[in-house]
Amino acid sequence: MGKSIKRSVTIRVAFTLVAMLLFSFITTANTFKIQGTQEQAQQASALLDRAQKAEAAHYKWAQNLSNALYAGTEFTGSTDPTGCVLGQWLYGEAGTEDPKVLELRSKLEPLHKELHESATYVLDMHKTSPSAAQAYYQETIGGNLTTLVGYLDQVVEQGTVLRDETQATMERTTVTMQITTGICLLLALGCLISLIYYVFTRAIDPIVAISKGSSVLGEGRLDIDLPYRSQNELGQLADIIRNSMATIGGYVSDINRIMGELTNGNFDVSTSSDYIGDFRTIQVSVDNLTNMLSRAMGSINASEMKISGNAEQLSSSAQSLAQGATEQASSVQELYATIDGISKSAQQNVETASAAQERARLTGEQVAESERKMEQMVSAMQDVSSSSEQIGQIITTIQNIAFQTNILALNAAVEAARAGEAGKGFAVVADEVRRLAAQSDEAAAATTQLIDNCVSAASRGSGIVDEVSVALRETMELVNRSNQDIGVIADAVREESESIAQVTEGIGQISAVVQTNSASSEESAAVSAELFAQANNLKEQTNRFRLRG
Repeated sequence: MGKSIKRSVTIRVAFTLVAMLLFSFITTANTFKIQGTQEQAQQASALLDRAQKAEAAHYKWAQNLSNALYAGTEFTGSTDPTGCVLGQWLYGEAGTEDPKVLELRSKLEPLHKELHESATYVLDMHKTSPSAAQAYYQETIGGNLTTLVGYLDQVVEQGTVLRDETQATMERTTVTMQITTGICLLLALGCLISLIYYVFTRAIDPIVAISKGSSVLGEGRLDIDLPYRSQNELGQLADIIRNSMATIGGYVSDINRIMGELTNGNFDVSTSSDYIGDFRTIQVSVDNLTNMLSRAMGSINASEMKISGNAEQLSSSAQSLAQGATEQASSVQELYATIDGISKSAQQNVETASAAQERARLTGEQVAESERKMEQMVSAMQDVSSSSEQIGQIITTIQNIAFQTNILALNAAVEAARAGEAGKGFAVVADEVRRLAAQSDEAAAATTQLIDNCVSAASRGSGIVDEVSVALRETMELVNRSNQDIGVIADAVREESESIAQVTEGIGQISAVVQTNSASSEESAAVSAELFAQANNLKEQTNRFRLRG
């Protein structure tokens, strides 16, 4: 992995903060230093001012005392050493920590006190001895004043030195502050510019490129173009987006392939690969759908084959019944010709009666065989009805599957609508699934109609078979009765005329029954043919579906 954007930004932000903190620290330190130097300068200036004022004040004090002693004027000066400007400084705060000034302050304090106290002494002396007072002033007070002024001159000189030093220090500090502040400011600005440049070139520009390349997702397209590649976090994000869109595109193509195969009737399809994450549920739903449809159509095919077999059997039975009815008609015609020959030649009555008896026996066998065929046809029709009911259940299952598929498509459409533009691809899939469900429902409805027609035809055939069975039983009774009559003819030729009349009447009845049997046989054959055609139609409808093996 390349250099991390987070790490690079963090380093640049840290350097910027350090530069700004350094700038603030140096600026604050220089500010405090300048303030301290200013305070020292103010103290030196105040000391200088106080010393100069004290010197001028004591010159004035000495002049006032001199005028009182020599000119006799009133002394207006102070004799209290704490009341003048110098006394306030001597007995108050020193205002400086300079050792030389403090030393001079200690020397000034007793001299200043003695000077002010001597004023009271010399004034009292002046009252008794003006000359002695004047001499004392010249010798003592004048000397003390000179010494005091000398100390004050030294204080002024030292204050001037301190003032000049503080001013020089302030100037140096100011220059140092300007230089260090400028350096720190340039350093902070450089770090800030580096941070801004890095963010724009390595973060914002790639984000804009990724956003521009991913904008096609809002149009429902998955063919995004992200040329940006890097080993940092944004490069990893671009790789993740490209891989995700490729995976989703593969899923969409696979689902479209499956839906196309289902639309073409091929249910033997499945997903080409295992889906991951939330797409796993889609894979499970598609596989379940194809399996359910394949099983349903397999059941329909099995039922169709059973119906086709039963219809074929029914058709065969109907053909056999029609053949038997034709033979019955031929036999009746032969019997009628025989009876007519009896009426023409009494000599041949016995032979004719024997032949008629034999033919009646054959007719009974044919009738019995027809009755067995009818029973087989009834059984086949019952099988058809049972199969139709099973097919109806299967059709119901298909309709339920179509309904559930339609619900699934609606849910997919709702989820696609929630996803907005990004879900348009899934909306197409939902439409295909809903179209397939509609086709399945239509096929089920058509199949249901066909099954209903088959059931209706089977019901009609069952009614016809019942009528044919009744007619066959009547025919059997008539044949038996003819046998009895023919036996009577063989035994009693004398009753030939009466028997011929009875036989002629019976032959008429037999002829009507045979005609009825022939019509019923033809109708049964038509019903069987229709049922077989419906079975073939159902087979054609289901053969277009390819089922799973």
